[in-house]
Amino acid sequence: MTLSLSLPSSPAKLVRPSVYKAPTYSSHQKLQPFSSKNYNFEHLTGNLSVQQIHKAISALDFASHQSTLHEQLVNCSLLLKACIRSRSFEHGKLLHHKLIESGLELDSVVLNSLISLYSKCGDWEKGLSIFQSMVNKRDLVSWSAMISCFANNNMEFEALVTFLDMLENGHYPNEYCFTAVIRSCSNAKYASIGHIIFGIVMKTGYFDSDVCVGCALIDMFAKGSYDMDSACKVFEKMAQKNVVTWTLMITRFAQLGCPGNAIDLFLSMLLTGLASDVCVGCSLVDMYTKCAADGSVENSRKVFNRMPNHNVMSWTAIITGYVQGSGQDKEALRLFCDMLQGHVAPNHFTFSSVLKACANLPDLHFGEQLHAQVVKLGLSSINCVGNSLINMYARSGKMECARKSFDILFENNLVSHSTFVDAYVNDLNSEGAFESFGNLEDTGIGVNSFTFASLLSGAACIGTIGVET
Repeated sequence: MTLSLSLPSSPAKLVRPSVYKAPTYSSHQKLQPFSSKNYNFEHLTGNLSVQQIHKAISALDFASHQSTLHEQLVNCSLLLKACIRSRSFEHGKLLHHKLIESGLELDSVVLNSLISLYSKCGDWEKGLSIFQSMVNKRDLVSWSAMISCFANNNMEFEALVTFLDMLENGHYPNEYCFTAVIRSCSNAKYASIGHIIFGIVMKTGYFDSDVCVGCALIDMFAKGSYDMDSACKVFEKMAQKNVVTWTLMITRFAQLGCPGNAIDLFLSMLLTGLASDVCVGCSLVDMYTKCAADGSVENSRKVFNRMPNHNVMSWTAIITGYVQGSGQDKEALRLFCDMLQGHVAPNHFTFSSVLKACANLPDLHFGEQLHAQVVKLGLSSINCVGNSLINMYARSGKMECARKSFDILFENNLVSHSTFVDAYVNDLNSEGAFESFGNLEDTGIGVNSFTFASLLSGAACIGTIGVET
């Protein structure tokens, strides 16, 4: 089967590392020996905790003759999948390192799992190196995993090229492969190619047989072409619709400024009996918050209160709604306390919103308590949390604390730099503002209108118009 797609001109070249290097680890990451030699690997198919995964990896003994090579590889594949499910990527890398040291010849099942592991943790180069090393061991799962790896890492062109390579190598795509390559077309640049692939999907019959393919198509039309009419046609023709499908359509309507359509769809969903699902509730809470022209969260609160169960997503959605609403920061903090009393653990998005609320309050005591908590949880170096901390301390005049929050970030992006520039401007510190602006330019990230507006506004107030940056 041959397929010719018209790709945009001057595409980025596919980087192909020539030599794969085994991952390196520091001494404190080494696995501790496990005393039991009779570990039961039959329990690896469920959801394992980090401790269980560590224990299982420690129990692997490749030098033992108690199990065959096939059994050892099966156990490794199951462990790698457990690492992916639990997002315990470091343990997956440790297992890979142990496999390399063992000298075992890995089969396609283990190698495919390794591609998926590095795909999920954002290390597409290692995933590509493993894929290239497979040569004759590549099967349809290998190709699908590599296409998905590129799609997961915003490398749409590479995903499409790999899809074409797969066809040229005589592999016929399945539903997983179609889902991955369609996701690569969920943007304006490659939406036209997605329409061609859509035609192939219709002819092969995968459209009617898989929900994931349908969801990917909905996203392609909604995000790639802003064509909700076509997205609706896909939705209506889908043989099966689950909670994810309904929620996706409701969310895309809300994001594209069609709250009426979103509400109509929700009313239709009521008849299916799925509307009580917590994921749907979260989407509705978020939708009402974003669509309220006056900043009111009244409808969001009604949906929230009617939900029988709450998780971290629903709590974060309603808290964020109150933070975004004018003058409702205290209610956001009350909800956060209710969340803690309900034994729901906040995540980094929750802390980011609550810290924004703290920045608007005259008393910084609660915000400082939250800062101590996020440090204990290891969340202070995440951008969204760090940016909220910078903003909170800057607005209270504690620039030294703001600087410390900026310095410990894993990655200083445009938002981080702009927040810091604005912080110095609000503190009437022209030297600090222009120095931070210069640091931003040196990074090569680029400057947006917000950063320039903050700098010019501050220069006018401070009286530094004419200063060269």
